[in-house]
Amino acid sequence: MVWGTRSDDSDLHSRELDGVEYAKALDKLLPVLVNAQSNAVSGKAVKKEDFTEALNAVADADEKFGSDFGTSNRWSGLRARIETLPEQGSDQNGAFKNYGEATDLMLALYQRVAQASGLRSDADGVISYLQDAALEEIPLTVVWAGRYQDQAVIAKGFKLEQSGSPETFQDQLSQANSTLTSLAVSRQLVSESGADVASDMASAVDNSDSGTFSTTLLQNLDNFQRGVETLAPPGQTTLNAIPVAATVTTQRLAAQEAAVALSPTLLDELGKQVDDRKSSADTGRILAIALLVIAVLAAIASFVLILLGGRRSRAEQVEGPGGPQAMPGPHGQQPPYGPGNPDYAGYPAGPDHLAGDPYMNNLDAGRDARRERVGVPR
Repeated sequence: MVWGTRSDDSDLHSRELDGVEYAKALDKLLPVLVNAQSNAVSGKAVKKEDFTEALNAVADADEKFGSDFGTSNRWSGLRARIETLPEQGSDQNGAFKNYGEATDLMLALYQRVAQASGLRSDADGVISYLQDAALEEIPLTVVWAGRYQDQAVIAKGFKLEQSGSPETFQDQLSQANSTLTSLAVSRQLVSESGADVASDMASAVDNSDSGTFSTTLLQNLDNFQRGVETLAPPGQTTLNAIPVAATVTTQRLAAQEAAVALSPTLLDELGKQVDDRKSSADTGRILAIALLVIAVLAAIASFVLILLGGRRSRAEQVEGPGGPQAMPGPHGQQPPYGPGNPDYAGYPAGPDHLAGDPYMNNLDAGRDARRERVGVPR
């Protein structure tokens, strides 16, 4: 029972460690893809060689764990989509749409790794909160921060023209309201994801036995929170004017840099927590082996004691407590005083069973009296 339970726990935590390693590879690709999207929307050239190292890292991770996680098809689709992205953004809205589809595939791959590795379903509170922050909220923050910047860049050239017809003005006004709504939604999602990261970390600290994490992790978390709050101030759910694209770009880069610094330290902490649980489970397996060995040795010792006890009982029946004894019956030893016994001469003289018999004594006395009468000496 101990072996089965601990073995299952150890296997689960090994799979979770594989998920952490896969997530680290995805973290190398995500900022590269978001930066490429911003360059394409801004009309800048996108260099495909910038993707090479990150693509190779994810490909290696998927080669190791893809069959177990069921991510190979998703990764193949994402890689094919990235390779078909335009290198030069001529159409802002088209680039935003194409890159948006690629980042959606990336977020889905994060979620698949979290689910298939068992990290998302782990009952341990610390692991559950850390994985939610690292594999769910931080990727969402990076993606939506990039989209918020790109929407601001697309909208910066928009102006209301009141010189046209009323219908044209109404169309422009409707377009402006739609643009402001899209910007407000993106900024709100950035704010909510950043707040969820902070909430997850606070809950992880509350559920931790030690109640503390590394200083580097907490410093990176503070920088991340400041970057997110600068880009998307909490509590502001609407926009009354289109934000300045250059300002949003600067704030987005700062928030993304903070996220890129936070994510690896967060994944390291997650891996440490999982590894501690795995070590505990492995110790339980060693305990199970020790219990099995003790049980087997105890059974063998009991069998040996029973066997020796049976032999001693038979020996006492044959020899007795004082030494060898005569066994009755035709198959027993010869009588100790019998002449047929080869050790007869070595035995002491047997008892005289006729001593003290009155009849024999009378015969001896009569014989002596007759000898005296005839003069025969005794």
